[in-house]
Formats: sequence, C-alpha cells, structure tokens
Amino acid sequence: MAPTSVSMEEDQYRAVYGTGVTSLVEAIKSRQSERPLHVSYLSSAGVYGNQLGAVCDESTPTDRSNTANALLADAEEAVLSLNGFGTSTCVLRLGGIYGPNKDIASFIRSASGHMVPKNGSHINAWVHLRDIVQGIDFAYQQRLHGVFNLVDDLQVSRRDLSNLLCDDEGLAPVIWENHDRSDARIFNARVSNEKLKQLGFQPSVRSMLDPVAAI
Repeated sequence: MAPTSVSMEEDQYRAVYGTGVTSLVEAIKSRQSERPLHVSYLSSAGVYGNQLGAVCDESTPTDRSNTANALLADAEEAVLSLNGFGTSTCVLRLGGIYGPNKDIASFIRSASGHMVPKNGSHINAWVHLRDIVQGIDFAYQQRLHGVFNLVDDLQVSRRDLSNLLCDDEGLAPVIWENHDRSDARIFNARVSNEKLKQLGFQPSVRSMLDPVAAI
C-alpha cells in the first residue's frame, strides 16, 4: 500500500496509512479461516526521522514530530497487533529503493555540477529492489515477527555518495545545500541492518556503488 502522490499529501497518507491499513487489519482479524497466516508489511526507514546521523536500529524510537512519520508508525503498530490472531506479522522498514526503472546512481550523476535543494550532509538509507523481493521471501520462509530494517550496507551522506559516483565518471560534483528547508521532511540516520543479518539474511547488493550481477 502506498499513496499515489510523489509528494507528501496528508489526506492521501491518512487515507492509506490510517483508514486503509486499519480496514485491512480488521478484515484479517475477522477472517473465518483457522489456517496460519503470515503478513509482511512494507514500511519505511524514514520513520526514524532526524537522528543527526547517528546509528539507529529497530529499538530506536520513531519520529512522531512529523505527520507522515507518525502515520507510518501508527500503521506499523496496527499491523503488528495482528500477532496472536493465528497470524505472524513482521514490519520491514525499507530504505530508498533503487534498481530496475529506479536508477538512482544515474539520476545523481545527471545532477553533476548543479545545485540540488537538499541538505547534502544528511545520511539516507537505501535498498535494491532485488533485496526487497528476497527480504520478503526470507521473512515468509522464517515466519518472522516484529520489526526489521531492510536496507543495504551503505551509510554515507548524500554529498559523499554523489562525490563517489561522480568521481568514478570524472564528473563535476553535485552542489548541495548545507541547511534544512523549513517544510522539509528530514531523514538523517545510519540505519543498521544487523538484526536481519544475525538471522541469516545478507543483502545481495551491498550498495548502489557495487555492480549488480544478472539473475
């Protein structure tokens, strides 16, 4: 489930993560079948908000000062309430998605020499589309329950990431702002994926800096 708007539209977020998720949870709770059910809910690592670049894991409190993050966190709690109703439920907090049809590396390189109106000092979390698919399968096979960060191993700032990508092609660096805009939804955290790794899951794509083997 996701809003159709690219930008954060509060009405859409409330419709999807408030009304929509609540309705689905109630429908699952009232199902007649006694067959065990596993649910993997895809959330966002963005719920950590601004951690000032610190390392955070699944025990780190979510950021409820931002409306979008608060709605996402409430949706997670609603889904996790299914545990114990013949259902095992896990929440997978995804980083920013890259992969087929989402070539973030090329997009960053295309900004070479240009100003991007975002804070370049912030650290974002990322995940390859392939690892989302494999992570969902892993969660199902292991019948995971609880919250897990599904992100790759990259933990660098936007500025450092763009410098690495542009330097590799001999391109001018991307020019980033060094401040936050008043209306910006801030995400700045080194998101740990150790919890999933300790259970045996390894990202097949460690970062967008690495070549991706064909399937």
